[in-house]
Parts: sequence; structure tokens; C-alpha cells
Amino acid sequence: MEKQNEKETEVLDFTKPDFSFIPKGSHEWRQQGYYIVCKSCDLEHAVWIGSERLLTGINDNGEPILKVR
Repeated sequence: MEKQNEKETEVLDFTKPDFSFIPKGSHEWRQQGYYIVCKSCDLEHAVWIGSERLLTGINDNGEPILKVR
């Protein structure tokens, strides 16, 4: 008896992802190297700020305050 290797195939529809990320209204930003990283959302996300900027605080609207070095 000969075994046949049957490959299972699945058709994926990338126009309707299973997961969509919608950030919360306010973010808790922390600087990590060249990035500022949000620690308060379920999915950690970041923004590259480079080596010439430093996170100094958060304004009343929850936006990061960056200082040029």
C-alpha cells in the first residue's frame, strides 16, 4: 500500500484581517533608545525619533514633548 502525501491548502482573504489594531485614546509613552514606545495599549507600538531628540514629557493632550539635543 502506497502512502500519498496530501497537502492541505487554505485560501486566505487578506482584505478582511482577523485582527485590527485601534489604539486607545491616551498613550503612555516611554523612550527606548531611538524610539518612543506606548506601554498602555494592548499591542505595543512605537515611533522612531532618532538620536537627536529626547522625550521630556507629555502635554495636556497626551502628546509627547520632544527636545532637540
